[in-house]
Order: sequence, then C-alpha cells, then structure tokens
Amino acid sequence: MSTMIPTKDVAKLLRTELRAAFPGVKFSVRCSTGTASSWMNVSWADGPTTGQVDEIAGRFEGRKFNGMTDSYDHQGSVLIAGQGDAMPEEVVYGCDGILTARTFTAAGHLEAQRVIETDSSIPHVRVCYEDGNLIKRAGNLIRPGDEVQIAGHGYSDWMDVHQAVHLALYKRDLTPARTK
Repeated sequence: MSTMIPTKDVAKLLRTELRAAFPGVKFSVRCSTGTASSWMNVSWADGPTTGQVDEIAGRFEGRKFNGMTDSYDHQGSVLIAGQGDAMPEEVVYGCDGILTARTFTAAGHLEAQRVIETDSSIPHVRVCYEDGNLIKRAGNLIRPGDEVQIAGHGYSDWMDVHQAVHLALYKRDLTPARTK
C-alpha cells in the first residue's frame, strides 16, 4: 500500500531538490487549493530555464491536468529510498499539478539585449536601457508576417519587448556559476 504525501510536504521536497540542483537561485514555491484539488506555483528570476525546472518539478506531480478530457491523469506511485537498511517506501504525491514561471531581472534583460545584438535578425532593436530596465514603448517590435530569428528560434507574430526577452533567454541558463 502506498503512502500519500500532502501537497504542503511535497512543496518542501521540491524546494530542497531545486535548491540542490540550482544553488544561488531563489525559488518561490507556493501551494494553492481548489475544489478537490491542490497544486503548486513555482517562480524564480533569471536562473535555470523553464524546461530545467519543469523536469524536476514534474517528478513531484501526483496527477496532471489533461485538457483533452478535462480531468486529471494519475501519475502513479514512486519508490522512495529508505534510510540505512530500511526498505524503500511506495508513495503518491498529493499534488495535482505544478505551474512554473520564470521572470527576469535587470541582469537578465541585459543578457537578452546582448543575445539580440549578437544572435538575431534584429540586432538594431533595443529592449532595455544600459541599467537593464526595459524600454517601455507603445506598440510592438515586429508585425505579423515579419520573420524574426533570435538565438536560433523563429518568430512571426506580434512581438513586444517582454516577448523578445523571453525568446532570447528561452534556452539560456542564467544560474550563477558554482564555486568550488
């Protein structure tokens, strides 16, 4: 028989795992509840990519929402190693989903500007000032149909400065260098 780990305790496990994987990055892990469900919201600034965090967070979801059936799919149980000579324990995580959101600081904006200047089809476009604050401009950087390449990713829809930053840093890990 498996043991159910409540979402609050799953959040503690996830925080520990994220801190170990990405030292120096501050993560916010918050629990939320709804009718017969509970989930977590994970946010951080700069640091690892969303894909890197999703890979870790996904291991802690007991169920995942399936938009095709408008229901939750169970992820099954997991074996957790025991302490010392103890046998592994079968557990089910009580979290129904984990939403992740990466934001960017002034340092992240400056890195995005550098990427746009050196690895894009719009090197003349400015998204931030020299201090890293985003340029607030009315309108968009490109119009639908304009094909733009940033860091190897194509884009051809309306694009504002926030979208340009996210596209430039989509696969760029900004985790501080680990010291030995």
